[in-house]
Amino acid sequence: MKIAIVGAGWSGMAAAVAATQAGHHATIFEASRAVGGRARAIFHENSNYHLDNGQHILVGAYTECLRLMRWVGVNPETALLRLPLSLPFVDGTGLQTPMWAKNWSAPFDALLAIATARGWNWSDRLSLIRASLAWQYARFHCPPQQTVAELCHGLAPRVLHELIEPLCVSALNTPADQASATVFLTVLKDALFGIRGGSHLLLPRVDLGRLFPEAAARWLTERGHSVQLGKRIRHLEWSDPYWLCDGESFDRVIWATSASNAALTLTQSAQAAPESIANSMREWAQTASNLRFEAIATVYAKTKIQTMNARLPHPMLALRSGVDAPAQFVF
Repeated sequence: MKIAIVGAGWSGMAAAVAATQAGHHATIFEASRAVGGRARAIFHENSNYHLDNGQHILVGAYTECLRLMRWVGVNPETALLRLPLSLPFVDGTGLQTPMWAKNWSAPFDALLAIATARGWNWSDRLSLIRASLAWQYARFHCPPQQTVAELCHGLAPRVLHELIEPLCVSALNTPADQASATVFLTVLKDALFGIRGGSHLLLPRVDLGRLFPEAAARWLTERGHSVQLGKRIRHLEWSDPYWLCDGESFDRVIWATSASNAALTLTQSAQAAPESIANSMREWAQTASNLRFEAIATVYAKTKIQTMNARLPHPMLALRSGVDAPAQFVF
């Protein structure tokens, strides 16, 4: 089939690669002049640097992401720095799985990290181990309306402040008192209790554009598919048996933009669509419009020239956050 993918972010490029793997022809439309969406490199002219915009960390449980990277020619072993689960603070305290246990099977590597956490007393450690075993016994299920804060109310305060809250913010982008415990348990199950190496931190050695979307764009164009940058699709219309993207016909359309953009487009498109599909489009658009979002803020710090040889003690450090210090990690 002839498939249009609207949006060349990570999801759009992943959809395009998957569609071509299934034997279809893909045309990707991207409104901006670069692929990658929110997670890509941005050239900062004043500093002459390429800066990463978006999340800058993966974990070993991202097996499908790693598979797609390999498919389009990116070697995760050279593009990513693989470290055992470690969330150290600048003073040396916090979770730090020993390197010699890097290849331990799950969940023993995570349990070792908990048991050897520096700065935690045995009461702190045991509270997390007991909770982890209880979550595993319940098969990582909980009431659907439960928050992460409610799920973890029995944990020691230090564990809450130094592990659960920053992990929740980084994984779900939502404070613990608002975040879904169901989603959080899914993250823990996949990362800490899933496959061997699922809890490993994968820190990019290259910018986020080079990590996947740029390689995917090259891979697609080399195989005869089209990646059209600077092309904003303004009209989506159903004309049986095709979908029209600004008048061009396609068998299927994958709309891979932000939820707000997709909701607006489908609401407009539903006005001219037959009732057989218009109601579904309106219902989906209404659901997407009701979603709430939290902002991610990334701060870049540039060292003075005479201190350019300075390095952090670890590639990634945890920060003690609060109302006056709303940051969780530094890279």
